[in-house]
Amino acid sequence: MESPESVFFDHFGILPQGGTDTLFRVSEAFSRIPWENITKFLLKAHGHERLRMPGEVFEGFVRDGTGGTCYSLTEALSAVLAACGWSTRPLTGHMKHGRDIHCALLAEGSSGTFLLDPGFVVPQPVPLDRGGGSLALQGRSLEWIRRKGGWDLYIREGGTPAQWRYRLEDRTLSRDEFLGYWRRSFDAPGLNSLHINLSLEDRRLSAHNGNLRISGGSGRENVKLSTGYGEAVARLFGICPSVAEEAWRELARLKAERRADAAE
Repeated sequence: MESPESVFFDHFGILPQGGTDTLFRVSEAFSRIPWENITKFLLKAHGHERLRMPGEVFEGFVRDGTGGTCYSLTEALSAVLAACGWSTRPLTGHMKHGRDIHCALLAEGSSGTFLLDPGFVVPQPVPLDRGGGSLALQGRSLEWIRRKGGWDLYIREGGTPAQWRYRLEDRTLSRDEFLGYWRRSFDAPGLNSLHINLSLEDRRLSAHNGNLRISGGSGRENVKLSTGYGEAVARLFGICPSVAEEAWRELARLKAERRADAAE
């Protein structure tokens, strides 16, 4: 039987072998998989709060262009890197609006320790040393500063001051703990709306419901997606238009239900 990660290797034409070159190649290919909560939103809306494991994530991407949120993407990337001989473990993350609501992946091998964060749409591995690590991208820079017990991420965009975004804990999570945080994520406030993010070579795309933000070296641009949502999402993010349209219709239905409940 074909392993879940073999779908990834076959699709991107990558051999599952060790070494830092493969780590970077895997990460670059993986960054083409969008961070999106559409699939998770639809599961919850239909009463199926199922964890989307690597096989479902990769098959969904190949078939429909879908991806996943931080937990399913981290789990899927871990499976791919494990097949390449890397030792990996998930890290739990805290943000301004809650604890243990984000996750990233630590990969360790003979060539060093690397941080990978597909849930924050970081497009390549970040080498870590005693002080942390940094990454310069088009229009912004990211710096992970080593603190007692973990790393703090700061982001600087353009000439703006650096902003704190999250803390990752450097501790080994039990499998039950990681799965528990993942299951709890179905109750996150962010699942009351649709989000899609994708990092491209020259720009970043971030969609929240019908609003799209395009960020890059030339600044920021805001675009409305409310008309022709499915076609726009397909063109921008590569997600199957029928999947996006289904989520858009379901969002409209849930909003109507909330308005009706509030009026009672």
